[in-house]
Amino acid sequence: MVLALALGAIVIAAGWLFWGRGSARHGSPVVDDSVATETPPAIASDTKRPAAPAPPAREHVADEAGGTPMPPELPHAHPITPQHQRIFAENRIAFALDDATDAKDVAMMKDLLAQYRRDFPDDQWQLQSGYAVIIECLEHPGPASRQAAERWLDQNNGSTVKRSVLRNCIDPPQP
Repeated sequence: MVLALALGAIVIAAGWLFWGRGSARHGSPVVDDSVATETPPAIASDTKRPAAPAPPAREHVADEAGGTPMPPELPHAHPITPQHQRIFAENRIAFALDDATDAKDVAMMKDLLAQYRRDFPDDQWQLQSGYAVIIECLEHPGPASRQAAERWLDQNNGSTVKRSVLRNCIDPPQP
């Protein structure tokens, strides 16, 4: 066991030395030769350094084919689309439902579940019925809600709410 760990550490260190240092040579920064470089004069320790000059404005650069110049401000490579905003909104509600479930705040869970049903009726992640089962278990603990939770688990094996259903409906409460 110790030999395997030592061998693993040696392989990692060798890989770092080989690939880590080799890539540093190839990725050296490009230096603009048009800007004169001077060694700054020595400054006494009791004086303040002047502020660094602002970087030069970016110039229009022709594209690789030598055609039209590219604009100085390119659009973001991954813009936030309405589809992204919808996903973010769905995630916010799902995370809030998780937090309310952890706090066992049934009233908040009911409000968030109603909002989730209203805003995301398709329920592609099978969240709505899972949280409804959890609410039932928290409001009315007992054999009936446990059996409903077991049926839901059998029918919704791929749901991300499965753990919460198990924790709140099936597993015995931890002291």
